[in-house]
Amino acid sequence: MRLGLILCILPLTVFSGDVQHRSSIINLAFASAIDRRLSNSFWISGLEVTEKSNDLFLNSSGSTIIVANKIVTSGYDSDFSYDVTKFYSKNNNRVKLITNFVLNQPNTIYSIGFDSGVSADKIKIEKNLFFGFAHVIHFKKRSHMLISFGSWFGGAIKESPCYDFYDREYWCQNLTSWSDYKPAYPKNLGYVDFRFFHRF
Repeated sequence: MRLGLILCILPLTVFSGDVQHRSSIINLAFASAIDRRLSNSFWISGLEVTEKSNDLFLNSSGSTIIVANKIVTSGYDSDFSYDVTKFYSKNNNRVKLITNFVLNQPNTIYSIGFDSGVSADKIKIEKNLFFGFAHVIHFKKRSHMLISFGSWFGGAIKESPCYDFYDREYWCQNLTSWSDYKPAYPKNLGYVDFRFFHRF
């Protein structure tokens, strides 16, 4: 019976561009290099379709940018409310896909992904691309080291204001002055891993 023990795990970041993808790629890279060699293979590690009716606006890493409220109340006067549904109704379904392939080297996995982004009248999340790489180095017959990384690139976020009858600009989500709105959007996350594996 074969026993494996990970002696050292040194992730440089604790977050991942895609948690499920990161975990599966690490496991498959080790498995391909040690036991079940993958060669000239192609597979999908992530496929997500978000319908237009969804009220959440997320970046590619899954962090919330805004939750689009249908009825908003003024930050200046709680007696004043407004229906902003039409401003945050999405124009398209969102598709996020991550594919992986192994060429002639069974201990190297390449990953490429695409996020179609999403747009509404007052907010737009642009398209994103994902790039990843995992490689296992053999030290001895039973000792291996994995180096891997991955990240989403792109996905700029653009918001535009609402206007009142006097053409004054407001942030549509709480009807406060647009000039006071200083968003700090969450960034797309990436990861770098170094992992050492020794099998006894």
